[in-house]
Amino acid sequence: MKIMIVDDSLFAQQYTKKQIQRKYPEADYILASSGEAAYNTFLSETPDIMITDLLMPGITGQKLISMIRAIDTTCRIVVLSCDIQKAVKDEIAQLHVQCFINKPLSDESMDKLQEVIG
Repeated sequence: MKIMIVDDSLFAQQYTKKQIQRKYPEADYILASSGEAAYNTFLSETPDIMITDLLMPGITGQKLISMIRAIDTTCRIVVLSCDIQKAVKDEIAQLHVQCFINKPLSDESMDKLQEVIG
């Protein structure tokens, strides 16, 4: 299983990876620091799951998800973001993501993430 973590904060990337790795040590982890890098890496790596932040310079998480959905409808996408505005959540829901989790990833939200990962 390949899990891609997209966040412009290197600390957030590593923290998220460490949290998920506790439950899924056998997974392959792919890290990307921008929407552009994530999209290009997605094309070559085809991850099973993508966990992305929304607020990033350049290609935002919303735009990245739209770009991914245009080429792949099966990748499970999880949004992990501090942006908890209802309008943002509604917009994200229309992009057919599996779930929206508030940052930072906690033990409680890991349960929600495990439902997506399986």
